[in-house]
Amino acid sequence: MNRLVSGWFYDVMSLRLIAALEDMGVTELIVGRRRHTFLQDESAKSVSLKLRGSNVVFYHFGSMTEGTTTPSMGSDIDTLYCNDGVNIMSGWPEWERGRENLLMVKHETCSPQHYRLQEARRDLPLPLTQPYDEYCVTDHDGKIYRSNKGIGHRVRQINADANLPYFHAGPSHSFSEMYDFVPAYRCRTLPAECDSWFTRSRPENWPTLEMLQVARELGCFLIPDGHCFSEHSDVEWRVSPSLIERHLMFSMETIHTQCYVTLKLLKKDTINPYLNGNGKLTSFHCKTALFYAREQLLPEMWTVDRLFDCIMYCLTLLRDWTTSGHCPHYIMDEVNLFDGKIDSEQRMHLHAILTIIIDTHLAPLAFVKTDSLGVRLLHNVYTVAIWDMTPRRAVNQGITGFLSGFGNVQQMTNVRDILHFTAGCSPDAMCLYLHSLITQPLQQLHRHRSEQDLCRLDVVNRDSLIRYLQQHLASTAASICLQHGIQIGSRIWSWYSAAMNTDVASTRLKLASMLYCKGDLQLAAVVLEDVERRYDNTVQAMCGCGRMDPLVKKPREAFTEAVNDENINVLSTNRVAYCVSFLPQEAFCVPPFLHYEMVRAVGDDIQHSHPADRDWMNWAVVDSRPFLHYLQYLTFRGLGFRHRQKQALRSLISSNLDGFRHGQLFHPETALHLATHCMEMENRPDLALQGYLASQSRIPRNNAANWHIRRLTRIQ
Repeated sequence: MNRLVSGWFYDVMSLRLIAALEDMGVTELIVGRRRHTFLQDESAKSVSLKLRGSNVVFYHFGSMTEGTTTPSMGSDIDTLYCNDGVNIMSGWPEWERGRENLLMVKHETCSPQHYRLQEARRDLPLPLTQPYDEYCVTDHDGKIYRSNKGIGHRVRQINADANLPYFHAGPSHSFSEMYDFVPAYRCRTLPAECDSWFTRSRPENWPTLEMLQVARELGCFLIPDGHCFSEHSDVEWRVSPSLIERHLMFSMETIHTQCYVTLKLLKKDTINPYLNGNGKLTSFHCKTALFYAREQLLPEMWTVDRLFDCIMYCLTLLRDWTTSGHCPHYIMDEVNLFDGKIDSEQRMHLHAILTIIIDTHLAPLAFVKTDSLGVRLLHNVYTVAIWDMTPRRAVNQGITGFLSGFGNVQQMTNVRDILHFTAGCSPDAMCLYLHSLITQPLQQLHRHRSEQDLCRLDVVNRDSLIRYLQQHLASTAASICLQHGIQIGSRIWSWYSAAMNTDVASTRLKLASMLYCKGDLQLAAVVLEDVERRYDNTVQAMCGCGRMDPLVKKPREAFTEAVNDENINVLSTNRVAYCVSFLPQEAFCVPPFLHYEMVRAVGDDIQHSHPADRDWMNWAVVDSRPFLHYLQYLTFRGLGFRHRQKQALRSLISSNLDGFRHGQLFHPETALHLATHCMEMENRPDLALQGYLASQSRIPRNNAANWHIRRLTRIQ
């Protein structure tokens, strides 16, 4: 490869660019943490669904999972949910009795990468002859095809019924602009369009033969997205080799990731602004260039002092494609990735800006504002002011804090989704349901033999979910015993013990709450002392009730510092404290005052609640630290330890103030109610009423303060 300028300049600038990218978190450690966190969540969601008997499997794709993003790039979270309950046939011999069967049909009007899905009968391997709903489209030849619009329409209706916003882009349907959810079916057989990729010659032996074998077995999905130029796009389904592409990305080294991230930064801050809405270069175009460059360049080119050369090669590929008008998909090279994105006139503009970037030897990098790349790059060349640069350690801590928050919140959300199905159950029925979940063997998810890491994560996540469920099972069973005056048996104690390591506080606090309700105050005090000892300044409060958005909420600095110095797994359950939740079936293990939280809705309040709150609106949910001090107050009051009782009250008030000040309370109204109830017990009903009124003014509906105000003012 001929260099356009003297070699030393590219060598030096490559090293400086790498230093700048590492300052932005594009390092082997941070990339590994991103991948582990999102694979962990992918596995946990799929295991949670499998426990509930669902055939849906979740996958995370895109920048967040690959680790090819930076804090200010604004990358969204791409999720594909695959319905493995549907059998996608490449031919009639693959038909299965009793299942929903769809036949892949390469219709004459289908472009490369697209198929139609013909409806089939469940009792016989024959085409369906009568449509069964409005999403069955009958062709002129009488064949019935499945529309790709049905899933989107159903999601839109679900969001409307739940009063959630609806966002739609291509095959994605979502409640948030930061999340893309794409429905899919799994191809039983690899589509023929992919065959040439496996057999074409590769001068540098990448992908390796082993990688190609794995890729062949990973297969493809079909997603509801017709071709942009098709007259029948509503019945076309696009082949998506996302698993293969992820496998290729995961095989790459840090230098390849840094090359790709640089391309995306140029796209975001230089190329697309220049196009000014006239067409759009996408991250997938950049990824495609990276794939071809990885395949074609010698291994010795991919070194830290040759990064500029590799970026220039990718940009040259993109420019050549604008000249030919064809950007070939890496796996299905007949597919033109410019279709629907960039037309012939727009390609001229794109060709011009790419030429400028190439001819100026990547000079526009100095003007990239995202994550202050340009400033960082200049700082590594000249002495410049750095007031708008975040130090490397702070960047890494911020990314690690986000990943830990995201992973922990998703863990708790999975538990909440399972417990949602217990609504209306009797305590006995709930025990039977939870016991059946924790004792059933893990059914094998659809995994390829190469996905051993995911298989191990499936086992880890099942064990983790079981611990959370054992927490609620123990509390529900103990509640039944306390209600009927039955001795709490050894099995219940073993469930409490097995659930202890869910986090720092929640299970221990539920145990202490049960002991208080049981009247065993001495033992309750011992458990509470253990919780207080564990709850040091590195512990971060977490909430899975929908009130903690990890994309917005920043964890405490002491927590991120501690987690940043640990290993690739950033869930760190020994440094997080989840909110404590009691379902109605656990009522006899809860201090009576919190029963009001289980009936917080008055009249039609529930209709005015946020959709994310409705799953737990009849639960008692409280942040761990305020609940710790409230239980201490009750326990020491019962033991007659007045000094320690007053100390607990001061700590409870302090935790309220600190939580409000630093945004670390996720159920502030309940925490305030606990403090005001203590004021009642201190014979200060005036202060208590002020507290309840303050809570009501902040949250007028779905607030137990309404009951407490009535109670104190004798209004029935």
